Amino acid sequence: MLHYRLHNDPKSSHQQIARLLENLRPQPILDVGAAQGFLGRLLLDSNLVLDAVEPNPLYAEHARRFYRTVFASSVENANLPPKTYNAVVCADVLEHLVDPLATLRRLRDAAADNALFIISLPNVAHLAIRLMLLAGRFPMMDRGILDRTHLHFYTRQTARHLLREAGLRVQQVLATGVPLDEIWRRGQDRPLFKALLRFQHMLVDLAPSLFAFQWIFLARPV
Repeated sequence: MLHYRLHNDPKSSHQQIARLLENLRPQPILDVGAAQGFLGRLLLDSNLVLDAVEPNPLYAEHARRFYRTVFASSVENANLPPKTYNAVVCADVLEHLVDPLATLRRLRDAAADNALFIISLPNVAHLAIRLMLLAGRFPMMDRGILDRTHLHFYTRQTARHLLREAGLRVQQVLATGVPLDEIWRRGQDRPLFKALLRFQHMLVDLAPSLFAFQWIFLARPV
């Protein structure tokens, strides 16, 4: 069973990251925590060179068709070449790691001097989480912001602090909405679903601190 799946919302994290990479065209790119190869699949026709790190052996095997090289190990143990990558992507990864700061510092060693880092992290300050805390609840869930496999929880401010500690300067911050297709899986072709999606995009644009499901940070080494 796949724990994650690709979302069609153009403002989902992988869709936004894929567009950024297609427009900026840095290469080679390192996709850390590639899962089943979502980013590689989105960029398959872009002619960009991508490598991946994926510790789950089944996921790594599934992802191989979309990448030049797949390091089938944890990022901590991957034999990454030094000073190689012009872009490093950590999409929905760092919150699962024991020591995300040490991992970012290690990834800096594998990155070129002015490499682009694209990092997405869940927003624990989302309105839904705030309301649950007011009600005295902090439930662990199978996926989402309170995914039971998350070891760390971030706001926009604390995520910025993490990147700063890793020697990265944030240049741009983007936001995503809640993946509505996870909540209403059969509704994607219905007018009401499309209206809700547009409404959510508007809310995220107006008040991202309250309605952003994830933050996407674009950063470069200091």
